[in-house]
Amino acid sequence: MNKKLIALALAALPVAHAMADVTIYGTIEADVESSKTYANGVKDVNGKPKAVTRIDDTGSLIGFKGNEDLGNGLKAIWQVEQGLNIDGTTGSTSGNGYGNTFASRDSFVGLQGAFGKVRIGKLSTFLNSDAGAPDAWIYGNKGVNGQSYSSINQLDGRVSNAIRYDIPEFVAGLSGAVVYGVDETSNTNKQNTFSIGATYTNSGYFGTFGYQRYNNNYQTTGGEWKPGNYWRLEAGYNANNILAAAYYGQSKLAAANAAGTIGTDATATAFLGDTFAGQELKKKEAGLTLGYTFGAITPKFSYGRVWGASLNGTDLKGHLNQYVLGADYALSKRTTAYASYGFVQNSYRDTSDNKFSNEHTVAVGVQHKF
Repeated sequence: MNKKLIALALAALPVAHAMADVTIYGTIEADVESSKTYANGVKDVNGKPKAVTRIDDTGSLIGFKGNEDLGNGLKAIWQVEQGLNIDGTTGSTSGNGYGNTFASRDSFVGLQGAFGKVRIGKLSTFLNSDAGAPDAWIYGNKGVNGQSYSSINQLDGRVSNAIRYDIPEFVAGLSGAVVYGVDETSNTNKQNTFSIGATYTNSGYFGTFGYQRYNNNYQTTGGEWKPGNYWRLEAGYNANNILAAAYYGQSKLAAANAAGTIGTDATATAFLGDTFAGQELKKKEAGLTLGYTFGAITPKFSYGRVWGASLNGTDLKGHLNQYVLGADYALSKRTTAYASYGFVQNSYRDTSDNKFSNEHTVAVGVQHKF
């Protein structure tokens, strides 16, 4: 009997060894918020946004990753990551926009070595994975308690059917990547995407640049397909309990409909509706964030501005100023409580020359990482 038990235990050893290379990780987070925004879609009889109370999942996820040493400095790497909705809603009605499909976030298989890293799957652009320091907030996509109208929130994302190459760190502090995604939804109007980005850090100071291009992104009034693009520059300091980060960017993309997809911009259509979806939308943006950690508390302040917007070459005659104030409280190394208030001062006007409403969100939430 003892010999049988020993044999069973020995037989299980290779399985245990194989499982040891798999890491399970994730984030569970949610908030309670009171919000009056166009993103909520709740309006009064005059078409103005009404205040609503929401309990939202603000970005929960679970992931599985691992690697295998192939020898000579070469590794096989893989990851499957899925967005969650712990509040019970899904898709466009949820606070984070995730559906219930698997592998909805970065998921890939690839190789890593002295040459760098090559991955194939659903992959983030460089700006999505390695930038975004000026938007240091936890929030959902229905509120304005983060830099909701910046490209960090509106445009940074993941590319399906993609291949990504990350350069090796041949210069200390320098990293970069190239991403190419193939559109498989059409045999005629290919909407392949291209992304490139790099960042350099030294003694807490950093500078980041990223560029994204979308082929056949929108059509002119004459029916001609045009490419869309956006770029953003970030710089600042993030060390010694201090965060000071700023950004500037420009975009020329298809105006999004209510659902929105990567390569579209919902900044204007949040106000104007779906009538202008697919048309050329240009804009400029800039902003900054300041934060300081003392003890367990990190108070933060952000300012963002969108201006110079035009739709099909017609000036939209307005701008957005966004202010966010709040603080994070570290309950432990993995658990954070947070509170924030966001306000958007809106001077844009609709097609009848009526000024759009200002927006605001106040939220309190908890995030736990495992």
